[in-house]
Amino acid sequence: MKAIPQILVILASITLTFAYSANGQKGTGSITGMGQETVKPSIEKFIGELVEIKTGPCENTTGHAYIGTHLYVKNSTDGHVLNVHLGAAYAVESYVNRLVTGQEIEVYGFRTEKMEPGNFIAKQITTNGNTLQLRDDNLRPFWAGDQLSQRSRRYDIRRRGRW
Repeated sequence: MKAIPQILVILASITLTFAYSANGQKGTGSITGMGQETVKPSIEKFIGELVEIKTGPCENTTGHAYIGTHLYVKNSTDGHVLNVHLGAAYAVESYVNRLVTGQEIEVYGFRTEKMEPGNFIAKQITTNGNTLQLRDDNLRPFWAGDQLSQRSRRYDIRRRGRW
């Protein structure tokens, strides 16, 4: 008879432990990515000067890639420096290696309510006439889901439109 209350206490403790750790995960977004959300944020366009490029651990990541690349762009409209998250460093490395601080950059990006002011996630960037499409119309990163799903394998569907 004493075993049942003890088991309940142990199960409650384990449940609470996992609940707190789940709430403490890093990230600004929700459990699901923007590609799975039904309501998408609006896409904003801004042009500015590339001030800085940073690649390193991403404090606000919600995806699988811990190392991300951010561009800091001085908005030509108001002069504010905006933090533009490109995505996983390995996925954008070849494009980023061609960027030079001081050059003009055009960004199509979005932000969510959970993001700090001045922070954006890039959907597309253009420099020197070269455009890098980072996310599709559902805002799903092109590098996400490289492994084909079971249904895709069955019908031999492969992702298209990479940069």
